[in-house]
Amino acid sequence: MNLPNKITVFRLTTIPILLAAALINFPYHWLVTVIVYFFGCVSDTVDGNIARKNHIVTDFGKLMDPLADKSLVLTAFIIMVKLGYCDVVCFSLMLSREFLVSGIRMAACAEGKVIAANVFGKCKTFLQMSTSGLVFLSLAISEFVAIDFHILFIAAEVMFWIACAVSVLSGIKYAKDGWYLIETK
Repeated sequence: MNLPNKITVFRLTTIPILLAAALINFPYHWLVTVIVYFFGCVSDTVDGNIARKNHIVTDFGKLMDPLADKSLVLTAFIIMVKLGYCDVVCFSLMLSREFLVSGIRMAACAEGKVIAANVFGKCKTFLQMSTSGLVFLSLAISEFVAIDFHILFIAAEVMFWIACAVSVLSGIKYAKDGWYLIETK
């Protein structure tokens, strides 16, 4: 297994650690949460850069990198829903988009094709990661200084809905581009 694929697998291993850090109350658990999430998110950029730079883009990477991203981000969003920072409707729309795009990718795979992430998908991933990351960071800071959580709650809601809108638009783009895979022949 090449280095970018190992980094993708690493990103998947951060998920149970993220859950434990966020949901188990221990001193500075939000600090641990934001650090784990940061390394998980940064690994997304690192593996892609290494793969492109060294010309070692693989079908495994094209398929698993987006799935690892989805798994990490959706885990963060489940935590956000549990904490009340992300509306369940917003989360459901983003989750539906992920299933739609994954289904299109599976249909392409069945025909021997791989659909890599496009610029809209990458923008969606950035917005989702940065939105949930900022909430984790705010919670980590709150372990050291007092924060007005009412303002954080409002800002998080707005940011999640913006990420949701971009997610839905991205899903529409993937559906439009992959419609030929869905149509009956």
